[in-house]
Amino acid sequence: MRTFYFGRSRRLYGALHEARGRARTTGVLLCYPGVQEYNQTHWAFRRLAAQLSRDGMHCLRFDWSCTGDSEGEVHDGDVERWVEDVSAAAEELRESTGVRRVSVVGMRLGALLATRAVAAGLAVHDLVLWDPVIDGQTYVDELEDLDALQCRRRQHRVEHPRVELDGYPFPSGLRAQLGMQSLERVTPRGAAHVALLLSAASAAAVELHEVWQRRGVDVRSRVVVSPPDPTAWQDDAARQYTEMLRALAAELVPATQAAVAA
Repeated sequence: MRTFYFGRSRRLYGALHEARGRARTTGVLLCYPGVQEYNQTHWAFRRLAAQLSRDGMHCLRFDWSCTGDSEGEVHDGDVERWVEDVSAAAEELRESTGVRRVSVVGMRLGALLATRAVAAGLAVHDLVLWDPVIDGQTYVDELEDLDALQCRRRQHRVEHPRVELDGYPFPSGLRAQLGMQSLERVTPRGAAHVALLLSAASAAAVELHEVWQRRGVDVRSRVVVSPPDPTAWQDDAARQYTEMLRALAAELVPATQAAVAA
């Protein structure tokens, strides 16, 4: 694994997992969820990147602007800037490895941002969306509910307006930006193939699938894990994530192998 900074207008922190053996012609860009979910999923992204590199694919992880080790203050997080980060990271993956094509895996908020980038013109082979945030306002509401629950557990007084959510700055401007986001309003025509991989059945995901199909998007959906209790995945995250990581790799490897064979 090689870590470095890249980007022209602002410096983004990246971690490149170089392909082992003969490299395939398609590299994979991984887009993290939002900061509130980052710590719980970081190890899964590292594991997925390592698996893809063993399968012969260059794989790049990166921190969003104003988060992690990338340039910028966390209070200055911005949706449009993050959408631009996706395109900048895809360009870096191509330039640093020489791959001809890029596939993208995005989780939760990362899936929404990646889809926005593809809808805005970023050309990718596979766009794989892991439990995507479909409606931004629903996402913000869920974070506010989680934050209120954490405050009650810690016996903290909940003050309004909240300047943090689950321990991370979350200014009102960013909440307003996210509240306006909706995957149904964008169409990822820049992706040759789109896959929705879900941890549980979702009426919103079914509706999104149908909307994109009507618009001519090659989209497929499947539930990888569907526990009886919608929150049960938190009790056995390692096993659940392992199943999802297998499914994610399966979405990417066969298409790449076909491209090499052709």
